[in-house]
Amino acid sequence: MKKILVIIVSALILINVIVGAFLFLDIQILKAPLIHADIDPIELTPDHILLEARIHVTNPNPFDISVENFKVVSTTSDGYEIGQFFIAGGIIPPNTNKTFTATDQLGFSGHDYTLIKNTISLDIGITVLGIIKKTIPFEMTVDASLANITNTIQVPVMHLQGTVDDITRDGVHFSGALDAYNPNSFEIFIENLSLIMQTEKNVDVGTVTLTGGIIKPEESLTIDVKGTLLYKALDAEKILVNLSGQAGIRAAGIKKSVPFSVDIQFIVPDPMTLLSLNETFNFTLSGDFKIRARGVLCTIEFAIYNPSKIPLDARNLICSIFRFDNNKTRLLGTQNMSSCTVEPKNKVCLGTEILLPYSKFLFSGAHQILPDWFILTIKGNFSISGVNRSVPIAITGNLSPHFFMNQGVTP
Repeated sequence: MKKILVIIVSALILINVIVGAFLFLDIQILKAPLIHADIDPIELTPDHILLEARIHVTNPNPFDISVENFKVVSTTSDGYEIGQFFIAGGIIPPNTNKTFTATDQLGFSGHDYTLIKNTISLDIGITVLGIIKKTIPFEMTVDASLANITNTIQVPVMHLQGTVDDITRDGVHFSGALDAYNPNSFEIFIENLSLIMQTEKNVDVGTVTLTGGIIKPEESLTIDVKGTLLYKALDAEKILVNLSGQAGIRAAGIKKSVPFSVDIQFIVPDPMTLLSLNETFNFTLSGDFKIRARGVLCTIEFAIYNPSKIPLDARNLICSIFRFDNNKTRLLGTQNMSSCTVEPKNKVCLGTEILLPYSKFLFSGAHQILPDWFILTIKGNFSISGVNRSVPIAITGNLSPHFFMNQGVTP
C-alpha cells in the first residue's frame, strides 16, 4: 500500500512538472494580440447619444486564443460615469482577426459631453493541454469626440413652392410651402430662416422671416410660407428668392451650426388675371350730340366702376368718333382723355368734348349727310396703381343719328 501511494505521488509530481513546463513554454511563445478599437457617436439628439464600439482583435499566434469579459465603461472628461455595456467575446483562430461590435445609448444629465472617455477591459486566454486555461487581462482607453459627428453636418436640401394668390391694398400676397430634407444620420435644427425676394432686374420687393424647426434623420420638414410683396413685384415675370439660414445640432451643451444659402424662383402671374378671378368690372360709355353754329358738338362720358380691393389706374385714354355708312367706317374726330385713379369699390366718371365741323359730314365721301350710325370708341390701358404692367381696354358704343331731329342751332 505504501508503495502504491509513493507511485501516485510521484506521478502527480511528474504531471505537475510537465504541465508547468508546457504552461511556461506557452506563455513564453505567446505573442500579444493586436487590438484596435473605434468608438464613435452614430446618433445624436437633444436627449441622448448612441455610441458604436468596434473592437478589432488580430491573433498572430499559431494557436487559438479566446477573448472574453469584454466591458466598456464610458465617462465624461471630468470623470462622471455615464454608462457601461458588455460585448460578447469569442474564439479567434490562429493568424486571423475578428471584429466585435456593440452599441450603447447614453442619456444626457447636465455634464459636458464634448469628449467621452471609454475604458475597454477584456481577458485574453489560452488553453493548455486542452484542459487548463490561462487568461491575461487587457485594458485600454479610447476617446469619442462629438466633433466627429458635428463636423460632418450636411445642410438640408430645400425646395420652395410659391405663388402669388391675391392682391390687396397692403400689397401682393403670396403663399407656398418650404420643404426641407435632412440628409444626415442624426437630428438637426434649422433656424434664422429668411427669404429675400427680388425681380429679375434686382429690384427688392420683399423679405419674409420664417420659423425653423427640428428635422429627424433622413426625414423632411414642411414649413408654411406666407408674405406680402411690394406692387413692383407685379412688373416682373418671375421672382428670384434667396433663402438663407442656419442648420446645426444642439445637444449635451453643444451647439454647432453651419450657414446655408439657396436660390429659388417662382413665376408671377398676370396681375389683371388675379383681379378678374372674382371681380366684375363695369364700364359705361355715353354720348350726347348738339348742333352748334360751328358744327356738331359731341359730349362723351366714360364711367368706370372698380369692384376690387385695390386702386386701379386708367391711362392713355383716347376717345374717337366714327360714322358708319353701308358697312364702311370713317373717322370723324379724336380727343385725348385725362388719366384717373379709381379707388376700391368706387365709380369715376370722365368726360370730354369733340367738335365735328359740318365739313366732316358734307365731304365725308358718303352719299348722305347723316350716317347710318355714330360709333363711339374709347381705347387705353388699365392697370394696378403703381404697376407698369397693364392690359389694353377698348369700349365701343353705337348711337343713332336721329338725335338731330327737332334740334335748333345754338351759337
